[in-house]
Amino acid sequence: MAATYHYVGTYDERIFEREFRDRFGKKPRYNANAIPDLLVLLRLINRDSSITDIRWAAYMLATVAWETTSPVTQFVQAKNKKGKPLVDKAGNAVMLKRRAWLMTMAPVDEVGHGKGRKYHEPVKVATLADGSVRVTEQDGDQFKITASGAISKLTKGAKMGTVDGGAAVKAYNDDTGTELAYFGRGYVQLTWWSNYATTGAAIGQGLNLLLDPELVKTPAIAYAVMSHGMLTGDGFANGRKFSTYFSGKSRNYVGARAMVNGSDHAKDIAAIAEVFEAVLLAAGPNRPITFAPPIDSSLAGMPLPGARFTSQSRFFQ
Repeated sequence: MAATYHYVGTYDERIFEREFRDRFGKKPRYNANAIPDLLVLLRLINRDSSITDIRWAAYMLATVAWETTSPVTQFVQAKNKKGKPLVDKAGNAVMLKRRAWLMTMAPVDEVGHGKGRKYHEPVKVATLADGSVRVTEQDGDQFKITASGAISKLTKGAKMGTVDGGAAVKAYNDDTGTELAYFGRGYVQLTWWSNYATTGAAIGQGLNLLLDPELVKTPAIAYAVMSHGMLTGDGFANGRKFSTYFSGKSRNYVGARAMVNGSDHAKDIAAIAEVFEAVLLAAGPNRPITFAPPIDSSLAGMPLPGARFTSQSRFFQ
């Protein structure tokens, strides 16, 4: 029987966690310590009324699993050649320290902070009297950003981005703005100050992300950035969106990678999405008992059911 992907209900957290442990537990990137952050992400999906397709939710989860994989320090008990756990003379377990790349399911910084790219160098950001913001790049190019996220040039011939490692000009050094960097942050890597400005405005945050880029690492905002981009094609998604890859019977987990990063590891992420799809089906439409899970009000900034990303939205309250 073919799966029915249209779904407007919620996913049961207990079933979801059980299925996640069962299906991912033996995979190399599995990290049991990531489960609390994974459930935060599931709650955000549960409360997003625009995510009406299980394939969309599965691909977001798979993307986060891949993009937030980071080196994690673990302590594991040593074993002998026969696989038997080792203990010392006092009977204490002999522990080994190791570093492994594991899924974290939490918003992260871009590895290397974009070193070598034209968005790596910081810029200076100053709030103007009319509520707009001036951005000055290290080569002296200046831009004005309105509260709605509209960007205009203040210097003739200004181009966004500077050569990494170049010397800052006098206009930059003299600028009174706050120095901020716009490397990748979040569940998906939001980069460039211009994307922080336009995406922030699009999700009802005005210029908050431009003025405080670390906000992108809070779960509610990181989720809003990802969901908005994948639904609309705006920002990091470069015009590509869910409906291009998932609609009707179309199910293109490999091609969907273009929303985030071309074809980089597209098949690896597609394989993860396939597993998450099975987890979501079990925790959603195929679960044996249909009821809405209790709303956890302990998570500051979580959206309410039906809320979306507008300036009037209660998503971020």
